[in-house]
Amino acid sequence: MRSLYISDKDSPKLGKCLNQLSEEKETKAILFLMADADHYSENDLTPLLSECSKPIIGGIFPELIFEGKRKEKGVLLLPLSFELKVQVFDLSKNESTYQNQLEEVQKDSMDPLSSLFVFVDSLAQGKSQFIETLFNFFGVNTSYIGGGAGSLSFEKLACIISNKGLHTNSAIIGWGNQKMSLGAAHGWHSFSDVLKVTETDNNLVKTLNWRPAFEVYKETVELHSNMKLTTENFSEIAKSYPLGIEKLDAEMVVRDPFKSCANGLHFVDAIQEGEYVKVLHGNLESLIKGAEIAKELALSKLDEKMDQNSLFCIDCISRILFMRDSYSKELKVISKNKNVSGVLTIGEIANEGDSFLEIYNKTIVLGVW
Repeated sequence: MRSLYISDKDSPKLGKCLNQLSEEKETKAILFLMADADHYSENDLTPLLSECSKPIIGGIFPELIFEGKRKEKGVLLLPLSFELKVQVFDLSKNESTYQNQLEEVQKDSMDPLSSLFVFVDSLAQGKSQFIETLFNFFGVNTSYIGGGAGSLSFEKLACIISNKGLHTNSAIIGWGNQKMSLGAAHGWHSFSDVLKVTETDNNLVKTLNWRPAFEVYKETVELHSNMKLTTENFSEIAKSYPLGIEKLDAEMVVRDPFKSCANGLHFVDAIQEGEYVKVLHGNLESLIKGAEIAKELALSKLDEKMDQNSLFCIDCISRILFMRDSYSKELKVISKNKNVSGVLTIGEIANEGDSFLEIYNKTIVLGVW
């Protein structure tokens, strides 16, 4: 996997790089990944994207990873040696609209050795329904990898990138007739009793076990942490105590609470009413172990045609918020003997045919193609 990083905000330099990739016969498509800090404006970026003759798929993300290092600014370009069927979706539409769009372009995209890149606006309300529609259409044979785009400010942002420019409240997919090997893990462990999610409103969980959700969560976290949890220190303490959704024969899906209120707990991604959850906890060692497991899983399924030396990384930005300066240790583990590039996302998307397609939080996903 070749990766090109442009650190400076330099439109002529970026345009030159895209032109060079357009002229390369071996480059069939391009992953265009841009950091949120000091990102290009739509006016500056759109002409460069529209002039590129190769399909572009990507987004704006909190941070980038280039050659095993965090990058808070810049653009990362990953030229692909296989073609992509690219589509952009308006996430304010409904399931039947998504289905019709997919049938128009992707009706022949059913090869069992295929892969799908998926990037979604992390703040879009319709993303869960869209992900479900993708899985219903492509099924278990396709490998899926991607994540949530946007800003850590949680302000609305045109954050999905295609050849036509920047898109708001949208998702983009790129289907390729290319096998991919994936590994996903998180390193969080449960310690609480099982709790039933008894009332929700989109990404707001109102009650757990028919009691106010914040009250139940507060009692559980305070007993384990010996710290007082308040609305003022919520984000600082809650980053160590996500919820895990119980799944049969699969690792729990992590959900990240980022704000509390009188009505309950706000999560980055939705938890469905009726789900059973546990409160999770982890430390630096367990999260790094999770990264090791993700790497082992990805490397255990390689075939001889895949790049043996590179890893594409989708890592949750909240893992950095938890590990802080020690995040370099996680990067060191996954970068050992490998060239690692990718993005730090707000929600991770992954599946390699063994379970239902999910949006994860606080999880690391590694891919090889």
